[in-house]
Amino acid sequence: MTTVLGIDTAGPVVGAAVVGPGLERSWSQRVIRGADAVLIPAIAEMLEGAGPVDLVAVSIGPGAFTGLRVGVATALGFAVSKQVPVVCVSSLEVRAMLAPENAQVLALLDARKGRVYGQVFDTRGAEPLPLSEPEDRALPSVVPQAPFVAVGEGVCVDEAGIQQAGGSVSSDFDRSPAVAVARLGQLRQGQAVAPNDVALAYLRDADAKKPTLKK
Repeated sequence: MTTVLGIDTAGPVVGAAVVGPGLERSWSQRVIRGADAVLIPAIAEMLEGAGPVDLVAVSIGPGAFTGLRVGVATALGFAVSKQVPVVCVSSLEVRAMLAPENAQVLALLDARKGRVYGQVFDTRGAEPLPLSEPEDRALPSVVPQAPFVAVGEGVCVDEAGIQQAGGSVSSDFDRSPAVAVARLGQLRQGQAVAPNDVALAYLRDADAKKPTLKK
């Protein structure tokens, strides 16, 4: 079985995990800023004695701009240094994997400004099956017909509203899905790409714009 390092930094709880034959280690921490300062040392400590890693899996979005860049940069740095490929996964589908097997799981991340990144999945199979496209919208606009389970940090935007719409909230909404990232990496090793081919999947333009120089 392939040994995979999984990294997720799409939300405020950043995490990493390594899974392989008889091996599963994980680390996570809620980080307001400076994720790289804690992520890289944590990965180094977690990998001590774990043996060689065959590939890296990383969530590429949607999610917080700065956090995603830190996670992907860390994954690419590791992949280049170890000369291993990268599997890119959606930050929403790995959060859907935190919910119990269910016909409808609404994965959510807080997009700020009263909006969420949301997508609906069927999680009854080995991999989450998308039932909708990822969206950057107000929460009521991404809620499916009941019954459904909501999971991911975005449930905090309006947990009461989700329940009023006939949904239930998974208790794992504040947990890193890094182990799920690594597991998907194992399942999708045939889709691995070279580090140079990795691109972030944003749904919203960055708020910070480069200043335009006046002529």
